[in-house]
Amino acid sequence: MDLAALSDNPFAVLSFIAAPAILTNASTLLTLSTSNRLARASDRARAAAAEVLAAPTSDHATRRCRTDFQLATRRAQLLVAALRQFYFAAGAFAAAACVALLGAFAGYFKIPVLPLAGQVLTIAAAIAGVAGLVRGSLTLLAETRLALEALDHLHAAITQWAATRPPPAGAP
Repeated sequence: MDLAALSDNPFAVLSFIAAPAILTNASTLLTLSTSNRLARASDRARAAAAEVLAAPTSDHATRRCRTDFQLATRRAQLLVAALRQFYFAAGAFAAAACVALLGAFAGYFKIPVLPLAGQVLTIAAAIAGVAGLVRGSLTLLAETRLALEALDHLHAAITQWAATRPPPAGAP
């Protein structure tokens, strides 16, 4: 890469801002989808809690609702953790973009030491942001496993319920 072209055109350095901006966008999209998942898990936890509290006895259905409530609560906790990690990542990428821009201006105006410090801080912020994205994504994987476990519990409960019902009239 021709370094003279970068120093001749201060706007050429703006192209280096694109990578953190794209990663910031990815972080915010993951944040939005995770927020929606959190709302669904919270709704499920509320519904299960209402069923448990409304039950007159502690029968099999109530135990199933308690299990559903516990899974939904754990899912919500994991989703909040993922949200924190995605918010951190978005902030780190935004910081990386700002520091890169300041470092570019410092280099353009030939302010000693600041361009190198800007590069180091930009790289550190970008690495921290990527780590936040990875950790948040791994947390979402754990939450997805819990969601599938909850579906398995519901499937088993419906299968058991169907097995206890008499066959419909006229069934072969």
